[in-house]
Amino acid sequence: MLSLSAISERLRSLNAAHGGAYSNPDLAVLLERPHPSRATEAIRALVRDGVLLRVRRGLYVDRLNGYRPEIVGQRWVSPSYLSAETALDRHRLCETGITVYTYVTTRLIARREHATKTLEGHRFVYRHLAPHLFFGQQAKDGVLLADPEKAVLDFLYFLYKKQRSVLSPEDIDFAQLKPGRYERYLKAYRQPGFREFALRWLLERGA
Repeated sequence: MLSLSAISERLRSLNAAHGGAYSNPDLAVLLERPHPSRATEAIRALVRDGVLLRVRRGLYVDRLNGYRPEIVGQRWVSPSYLSAETALDRHRLCETGITVYTYVTTRLIARREHATKTLEGHRFVYRHLAPHLFFGQQAKDGVLLADPEKAVLDFLYFLYKKQRSVLSPEDIDFAQLKPGRYERYLKAYRQPGFREFALRWLLERGA
């Protein structure tokens, strides 16, 4: 096995590219342990030594160099992308003051308590969307982030579905949105009631 100093150096050099989050295959390559059982043994030793922290089965974070929570959250439940309150804040469509990372996923969440996860003070919330609504996101600095228009529509959709939020549509700056893209994205939603609801907010509060 590589020495601890060599492993530490490899983790440091790969930290930016991986965001400090590693899967079993990632670590097998890093540790030069292609055989699964030997890789597992080496990973357990690094967890024991405090080099890695186990997030869930098959996912670990770098304790030596730190990690980016938004990337960890995205890999914790996959596929997923940052949206709703988190994306609204990042696009400066409103001042949320919210530190929770909110993701949209096509994964079914069987129990309500499984929709929220925590790691060292970081809180991740996952909301389910049907596969045909899983679009409108771009890779930005290693993270999938909803476009401004999709972030608003995701937020309004969950609100329409009676999912609670500390925000209100009145808090959102609709004037920053691109109406053409907003209306194009809105066509993907199959509920006429929601389309009317979302379009009304754009017409009333847009530019």
